[in-house]
Amino acid sequence: FEGNYQPALVDQQINRRMASADDPEALRTAIRQLHAVKDAAYRDAWKKRGETIGVLANIARKLDRLEAALTGAPGLPDESLMDTMVDLLIYSLKYQTYLADLSIDVAAELFANIPGPYSDGTSAFELLLDQLDLHPLHHGTESLETSAERAQSCFAQLERCFTNPETDHPVSARASLAIELTSAAVSLISALKLNSPELFVAFVRENHYAR
Repeated sequence: FEGNYQPALVDQQINRRMASADDPEALRTAIRQLHAVKDAAYRDAWKKRGETIGVLANIARKLDRLEAALTGAPGLPDESLMDTMVDLLIYSLKYQTYLADLSIDVAAELFANIPGPYSDGTSAFELLLDQLDLHPLHHGTESLETSAERAQSCFAQLERCFTNPETDHPVSARASLAIELTSAAVSLISALKLNSPELFVAFVRENHYAR
């Protein structure tokens, strides 16, 4: 009896794990684990060259890749469309921590009385990730194209903060755009989950269950 029971039990456990890969909370856990691995490997490389050459350049690269993929460019062997969207979400959250280090008002809005610095390590990032609204993954209504346009529009406004010296663009205004960009990234993932659920599930399984 025991010899037949154990394989059946293992199969049930595997099926439960596979089903839960569709859960938005599993995505949150997968992103947390992926970010921890990348933070340990790259440390502060994402920001050490500053806001424009460092932080925004990383975001621009992901948006450019997204635009190319949505207009028919071939995929990359080591980066799926889901990977690109998650990277965009991660950089958008990290950008918020960077701006919190520049402004006590932004820090107070994002982190209340928690002391900084915020852009070092994983703690502040994980706090923002834990607070992130993932309900659109259940009830999202935006298409991939609409979400992509919203993300590109946010970034275009961010670019104008640095290309128009005659206009004042305080850190708080850039933080608002970073928050909106984060929302657009969630909507992108929601639309992809609806259109290509296998990419969503594959990402979660790879990063949530790989131990």
